[in-house]
Amino acid sequence: MQRLKRFFTKGDFIRGLVADIRANRFAPSIIRHFDWLLFLAIICLAAFGIVSIFSATRAATDVETHTVSEMLSVHSITYPRLQLIWFLAGTIAMCAVIFVDYKLYEKYADIFYWFNITLLLLVLTVKAGRGGMTAFFNWGSESASGGQRGFQPSEFGKFFIIVSLARTFANRKKPIRTFRELVPVTVYVAIPLVLVFLQPDFGTALVYVAIFAVLLWVSGTNLKLIAGILAIMLCILIPAWYYLNASSTSFRLTRILMWLNPEDYPDDARQVINGQIAIGTGGLTGRGLATLGSFASLGFIPDDHTDFCFAIVGETFGFVGACAVIFMFAFLLGRIIYHSYKITDKFGSYCVIGVAAMFLFHILENICMILGILPVTGIPLPFISYGGSNMLTNMLCVGLVMNVVMRTRASRSPSKARYAKQL
Repeated sequence: MQRLKRFFTKGDFIRGLVADIRANRFAPSIIRHFDWLLFLAIICLAAFGIVSIFSATRAATDVETHTVSEMLSVHSITYPRLQLIWFLAGTIAMCAVIFVDYKLYEKYADIFYWFNITLLLLVLTVKAGRGGMTAFFNWGSESASGGQRGFQPSEFGKFFIIVSLARTFANRKKPIRTFRELVPVTVYVAIPLVLVFLQPDFGTALVYVAIFAVLLWVSGTNLKLIAGILAIMLCILIPAWYYLNASSTSFRLTRILMWLNPEDYPDDARQVINGQIAIGTGGLTGRGLATLGSFASLGFIPDDHTDFCFAIVGETFGFVGACAVIFMFAFLLGRIIYHSYKITDKFGSYCVIGVAAMFLFHILENICMILGILPVTGIPLPFISYGGSNMLTNMLCVGLVMNVVMRTRASRSPSKARYAKQL
């Protein structure tokens, strides 16, 4: 905070930022340490997602197509095209994150944190959208072909909260052992968490909690304290959530009730039921693209191109395709966790672990809610589900991992002196 005050009171924030960027800019020699295997897994997942989004958003028609050109001439490619654009934009954002040394993010963590708070406060003032949520800054008019464009601050807040918490834990000389030590850290993460909850976006709030819980655990915090603080959070959030959604018409409350007793809510549970049927009809190798009479084309699964896109993966590519996606996710997580063990810098290690925690929670929650194991929370599947804010956030986090890995490897390589000289 002192650094933050000093920058703004002296009026030299921009000048200092530019000087820091110049001093910590990208050194061409570290490109050899880029993790191409990790990036290849992301490309494969994004490709699966684009094809699945095409399958989910294609037109309901009785025209049978056999070639790619016929499919593209008959069916809409609006959403797949937009997803490809978001992925390319995300790749640029990833490179931007890699451009400067990750330790510069540690220095400006306070700026990230309060910038995040400002965005989360501002978004609460916008007009409520679907489900009464004030989660998006929207622009343009809504269209049938492409929906309404929007920017979701709480998504980008995941990147900011990872950097902020990583700096907080890295600055500690010893693990948290007492409740008094835990309170300031909890308040620190509770401020953005409450603002996300007030939107209300319960799913994203749970992602914040998951990141916080994992970083608490890996930092060596007393497990009894972790269990206690999570219990306190749940005791506060669950009644508050119920109070906000006590109306009999609230879809959030209905989601919990239909998860507990799906037979009592046949209409509301149809999304989950049809999603499971779609996965089952995919069989071993899937029904393929543009198949007549598929769940994807008939619109039986609401949000099948966003939160329920994994059901379309199962229907289109079958058990083999679904397992391939899960395997790539396992490889992605395994690779990130492997890197976290190799990193000696505390801040860098916490950043990588925070990203792994975010991806792990998203993957488990999304797939399990489609299978009926967990309640539906509206959490997208990384790189698969359609969504610009989520794709950009995922790529920013991948860029953070790459940044830490590349510079850590470069500092250990025989060419360390040459790398330092280039900086």
